[in-house]
Amino acid sequence: IAEGAVVLSPGRVLRPQDLGVLSGLGIATVFAIRKARVAVVVTGDELLPPGSTPRIHRFADMNSPMLAALIARDGGIPRVVGPLPDDREILRTALIAAADCSDIVLVSGGSSTGPEDHAPALVAELGELPVHGVALRPASPSGLGFIGAIPILLLPGNPVSCLCAYDFFARRAIRRLGGGHPGWPYRVESRPLARKLSSAVGRVDYARVRLVNDRVEPLSIGGASILTSTTRADGFVIVPAGLEGYAAGANVQIYMYDIA
Repeated sequence: IAEGAVVLSPGRVLRPQDLGVLSGLGIATVFAIRKARVAVVVTGDELLPPGSTPRIHRFADMNSPMLAALIARDGGIPRVVGPLPDDREILRTALIAAADCSDIVLVSGGSSTGPEDHAPALVAELGELPVHGVALRPASPSGLGFIGAIPILLLPGNPVSCLCAYDFFARRAIRRLGGGHPGWPYRVESRPLARKLSSAVGRVDYARVRLVNDRVEPLSIGGASILTSTTRADGFVIVPAGLEGYAAGANVQIYMYDIA
């Protein structure tokens, strides 16, 4: 290594060989950005622990295993709290505790406007809630607030909405907190549409699609609770707010679910 040469630039994600070079240069310690500590607070009277056998009117929590894997993918360290009942005081205590020991808090469920949706009011009471509700289908009840300096992201309880809201909002925040690039982590391909993909002006749509004979077949735009619409899909297409959709034959960008 020539004298005066830059060996490793700031912002680089350290690789195993980087550690070897640092050691060879006699450098035992470097300043680095640590991984973000992410609390996942899961709420819902209807929820059973992950992997539980469904019962009448109750089913297993699907969001926390999905969110934990997404957070790990994006360089964060997940810690799941719950499932908690839809009890205002229990949720209040959990939010305060999570904000005290995390860099960011994700709340899964209780983010809408129903009588049992306590999260928005509690975040506003404990700190501030500048954003609640976005023009994004199927994740319109999403929200962003702060308790002190800690970001609190409200993710809808319906699992497709939760996945969508995470990828649009939480992913970027977690990656930035860990010093990473906020861009999409998915491989992007361009293919023609097999049939028309309809949307509405003024709203961004997260459309699940699959590839059939090298053409894009739309599966679903709605169906916020049907998580299998994402397991059957090869990826998703984002329809911008300024469009009514795409005509059959139009080339669209597909964000492929298999991680690049």
